[in-house]
Amino acid sequence: MGSRSPRDDGRREVARAAGVAAALIAASLFCLFIALVLQSTSTSGGGGGGGGVREERGRAAYSAAVTVLSGLHPSNDLLHIGTLFPVFNLTVHVEVPPGGKAGGVCLGGHSVAAVVSYGGAFLGEGSVGRVCVEPQQQEGDVAATAWGRDVWMPWVLRRRLAEEMKRGEAELEVAVPMRGGDVLVCKAKIGGDLSPCTLEEASN
Repeated sequence: MGSRSPRDDGRREVARAAGVAAALIAASLFCLFIALVLQSTSTSGGGGGGGGVREERGRAAYSAAVTVLSGLHPSNDLLHIGTLFPVFNLTVHVEVPPGGKAGGVCLGGHSVAAVVSYGGAFLGEGSVGRVCVEPQQQEGDVAATAWGRDVWMPWVLRRRLAEEMKRGEAELEVAVPMRGGDVLVCKAKIGGDLSPCTLEEASN
């Protein structure tokens, strides 16, 4: 047999280097694929069973209901020229799951006022009595009465609210300051059942 030429040795070295590079690329792609699969699994399964956004375990849940006592009749008040004098009856419901926050959850108290509005227009406010719910109690309610005096409301909002009230679809915004600077914000249908509330930062 003839001896190998330097050219043959060079070709073998190039082929060997190309094979090593290909193997490294394949290994890197495989590791990337495994990482993506693990990330997808942890993301889809992290929320427990079922879909949607869930409250953090152990957190209290809030809801509210509102009833107009007087001053916002669709025909007699809203569609007449002049300021409004509405009065509202509010109920805020608190639910604390078993094993929730130690010491319970408290709402309302001295100088705490609920503010009622519609479409960003102020309608009334009223003090909210204090209620504390312990985990073993699980739930509790606090009632409040809010009212407005000489309330001015844009005509476009008056007509929209009057139409929604006639259809039984009107919702009012209720905001209650909480400890720590958060604000409990609720959109409650007038005369309807309890509607869920959310905690938002005061700056919002």
